[in-house]
Order: sequence, then C-alpha cells, then structure tokens
Amino acid sequence: MKKYLFAILIITCSALFTGCIIIINNNFEDHTAYFRNASSRNIYLQYYLQDHNNLDAEYNFAYGLIIPSNTTAIYAAPLNNNYLERIIIVDSDNRKFLKKIKGTTYNSMLTDPEVVIENNSSGGKTTNYNYYFIITDEFLGIN
Repeated sequence: MKKYLFAILIITCSALFTGCIIIINNNFEDHTAYFRNASSRNIYLQYYLQDHNNLDAEYNFAYGLIIPSNTTAIYAAPLNNNYLERIIIVDSDNRKFLKKIKGTTYNSMLTDPEVVIENNSSGGKTTNYNYYFIITDEFLGIN
C-alpha cells in the first residue's frame, strides 16, 4: 500500500512541476471583430494602428485589405483597440476616395456580438463572440 501511495505522490509531483499542463476548464471564449461590406461597391479598406509600446510616429502600422461587395472580410479587424488611429475606405474598382473615420468612431459602430458556440477538441465548448463593423452605401454617402 505504501508503494502505491508513493507512486501516486511521485506522479502528481512530476505532473505539476515538470511543465505538464493540466486543463481543468475545457470551455473557452474568443472575441473577434470583422469588417462586413454591405455596400454595392468593392472597397479597399486601410486602417492605421499606433504601436502601444512606442507612441512615436515612426512606429505606426498600416494594414489594408480588399473586401468585395456584400461579403465579410476573412481577416480579423481591431477589437476595442485604443491605438486605432483612422480607417480610410476607397472604391477598389475606380480608386475613388469614399470615407475616412477615426478609431473612436469605429469602436462606437461595432455591432453587439453574434454568439457562436462550437465543440472543441478537449471535450469542452468554445464560445465565439463575433463583432462586425458594417459598411453600407448610406455610411459611405453613396446614393
């Protein structure tokens, strides 16, 4: 009996102190934002982030993507990012400037989350909270 208890003690200690990860809670949450183009135009969207570690102008980052009409971008957008400076929207077909907005406007226009629950490989569930920034013809000022 003593050998059995000693073996359990050794196994428990080695599992806890050798970097073995024991997952107790198999449920996870994921919060993601997406750009959704609900307008009649194909658009090119470019957004500018300021590096949160260095607020000097030389450390700004720009990301751009083309979003066809009536689709959702497959790449994630910034979510509650205080370092989002501005977003520029251009018609990708004729390269006409359509709209420029500030990061605070973007944050205020995100939709309430769409909740999608998926089973994950660890036997638990992943709850995805998907937020959308919806670009419409009315928002762009197109009649």
